[in-house]
Amino acid sequence: MGFRIRIDIDPECDEEVVIKCKSITDEVLALQAKLASNQGSEIELKLNDSIYFVRLSDILFFETDSGKTAAHTADRMYYSDLKLYELEETLPQSFLRISKSSIINIAPISSIRKDITGICEVFFRNTNKKVYVSRSYSKVFREKINETRLNQ
Repeated sequence: MGFRIRIDIDPECDEEVVIKCKSITDEVLALQAKLASNQGSEIELKLNDSIYFVRLSDILFFETDSGKTAAHTADRMYYSDLKLYELEETLPQSFLRISKSSIINIAPISSIRKDITGICEVFFRNTNKKVYVSRSYSKVFREKINETRLNQ
């Protein structure tokens, strides 16, 4: 099955890509994933008085604290002017909301430890940083981890 590709030029609108389909198929999901993965490979972040362009693949997680959004890499913590819900709309599929105050990058996870209360503690490769998945997000998190690991 082939896709018909059409570009509509409208100088008044924001750029967007819409996939119209009869049903969600594996081909449609693959197309969506491909488009999402090509969407901006860097993000503009701040540290002190400087602006940095950080690769999304280097970001372990985003978190909010005291009204500020922090982006954690293995060795640094940058800040973003964006709120988590704004980031959630633009980040590729490898990022997932794991609590009211955190979005995680699934790719650099090295291990997961679940405690008796159902909260997951997530560890990353090549760093001591860790983050917690709240119980209300744990089912979606487990599904995403399983889906990601199966598709590798």
